[in-house]
Amino acid sequence: MAVISVLAAGTRGDAQPPAMLCRELAKRGHEVRFLAHAEFKNMVDGSDVALRPLPGDLRNEFLSADAQNFFASGNPAAFIRWYLDVAKKFAAQMTPMVRDYCEGSDIVVGTGLLDYYSNMMARLLKTKAVHAYMQPAVPTRDFPCSLIAVPPFELPGWLNKLEARLYFEALWLGARPVAKYAHDLLGLPPPSWRVPIMEELHHDQPFLMAYSEAFLPRPKDWPDHVEVTGFWFQDTPPSWQPPEDLARFIKTGPPPVYAGFGSMVMKDPQATVNAVLETVAKSNARAVIAAGWSGYKPGKLPDNVFAVDAVPHDWLLPQMAASIHHGGAGTTGASLRAGIPQIVVPFVGDQFFWGQQVEKRGVGPRRIPHSHLTAAKLGDAISIVLNDQAMRKNASDMGERVRAENGLARAADIIEERLRT
Repeated sequence: MAVISVLAAGTRGDAQPPAMLCRELAKRGHEVRFLAHAEFKNMVDGSDVALRPLPGDLRNEFLSADAQNFFASGNPAAFIRWYLDVAKKFAAQMTPMVRDYCEGSDIVVGTGLLDYYSNMMARLLKTKAVHAYMQPAVPTRDFPCSLIAVPPFELPGWLNKLEARLYFEALWLGARPVAKYAHDLLGLPPPSWRVPIMEELHHDQPFLMAYSEAFLPRPKDWPDHVEVTGFWFQDTPPSWQPPEDLARFIKTGPPPVYAGFGSMVMKDPQATVNAVLETVAKSNARAVIAAGWSGYKPGKLPDNVFAVDAVPHDWLLPQMAASIHHGGAGTTGASLRAGIPQIVVPFVGDQFFWGQQVEKRGVGPRRIPHSHLTAAKLGDAISIVLNDQAMRKNASDMGERVRAENGLARAADIIEERLRT
């Protein structure tokens, strides 16, 4: 049995897959520590995983005026500024706390926004590190940088790789002073000027890409220690029961369209909901609308629309005709797994990339950036996903391939292999 610490921070989409990895590792008999914000404790309830709560309230950060301005603009430079401001705010509290939480770990798994902490802990505690991302974070010639809004046209391979490297260079240029502050708190030498992800690749540290290779094939120019594992899905326990009124609504008519934008914050959520309602009415369709962090407060709705707060995707989406969502890796993966076509309405970051891949694989129409969303554009997209039989078959076939993968088992196998080396 090993002691494994898994670090996660961000929205629900950033925390839920690592939480599922924690549960998988705990089932294998390891002592697992999940370092995440307290609001995600329910993700590991009922398991042997120990939550180690991180400071601060990230939801409040996402609901702040600065975050709303960023989401409204979708500007990657604005994201870097916002991210660094939040990092500075939490670094003083978080750094010694993570050190104490990880003490005695045999391996530290850093994910997403907290990946760099795995690097620091490995150096400080003389332990091993594994790096995990919910999107392809390693530069490649095969596709553009997944973490920023992708261009609306194909780039040559060399430019794809250069774009990703320049993004990481810019991010590290701003983040290095925060990293140096954290190094000083821990008594570590100053961080390298080299971009961390490039340095970690050079040292053959394992990278786990938690998405489906059936959906996005692994680039041939990636090193052998970069693994595409498959999505890290959450499976709802058999004891869970859906709200009776929701189950009744679904059964009393043709399959509805799902619309939900996860943790995205909107300045005017009602305008987005109105676009969905208008489109659904004109399409003579039905819909299930999820609120998430959008700030949407459902009022009186027509009989063909049902509003929910949060319902497990693995139960809900297979019963839907299609999904409309923001393009987060988690909802994209859940829609793929359900075998339904999807309409991606990206706000920021990797959501544009996933929207592009949905279109390229023929499992959804062209993405509609949230800033350009209108009822007319959404109506055209809904007409496509409900009536294009080739697209519906593509989505169904992709669902079979994605369901055949076991990303959690593969990721856990790689971590155990790393423990043995």
